[in-house]
Amino acid sequence: MDTAELAINKLIILSILSRIQGVTLNQLTTLALETLYMDYFDFVVAFEEICQDHLAVESVRKGEETRDASGRPVTRCDLTQEGRAILSTLEPRIPLPIRSYLAQSCSGWQKDIRLQSVLTATCEPDGNGLYQVRLKQHDGLKDLIDLHLAIPDRSMAEQICERWKRHPQTVYLGLLSLLTGEPTLATEERLVDNSFTAPLNAEKSAGDADDAEDTAIDPQQQTLFP
Repeated sequence: MDTAELAINKLIILSILSRIQGVTLNQLTTLALETLYMDYFDFVVAFEEICQDHLAVESVRKGEETRDASGRPVTRCDLTQEGRAILSTLEPRIPLPIRSYLAQSCSGWQKDIRLQSVLTATCEPDGNGLYQVRLKQHDGLKDLIDLHLAIPDRSMAEQICERWKRHPQTVYLGLLSLLTGEPTLATEERLVDNSFTAPLNAEKSAGDADDAEDTAIDPQQQTLFP
């Protein structure tokens, strides 16, 4: 690998770091290799030199909740001020097709990473025969939910975590419905149904509408885990 190729590899990596905040090393490696401009060895050389030159840093963030296969907190890579200054000056040296590809692919990765960080669910034994379940939902600015539950059974705790990951909106609306006594879930379901049955609903009489209100779901009878 000659000096020019190494320089462009470094710029590609810096460009990825500027577009995605807090990317893991594995994610950064995948994105860099997907450009097809470098192989794994080229990436390792370029990334090591970037870190040595203080253009980027790799570290474990305080309070990191994501774990690797070994159970250790993952490290995340961030652009430094020096790296950002270098990139702003030299980014046009990245071939245009690669710059275009990075703009599109990084946008998709940003969405995936946001989804991954928005929802977390953990299940840990507490030493007293119970399992501590923690469910969190973050909107990018603040915690919407940070819920701790003591569950007596491991399989139930794992089921709660799995359902939270698969249907967070249903659980969140169910909590609001139960705590406020308002038929939140029923309202959402009616809104969805109305979008498909509006032509039919238009033909219903006022009496039919009254009957529908009488059969609305009682929020006190709803369950988070049907």
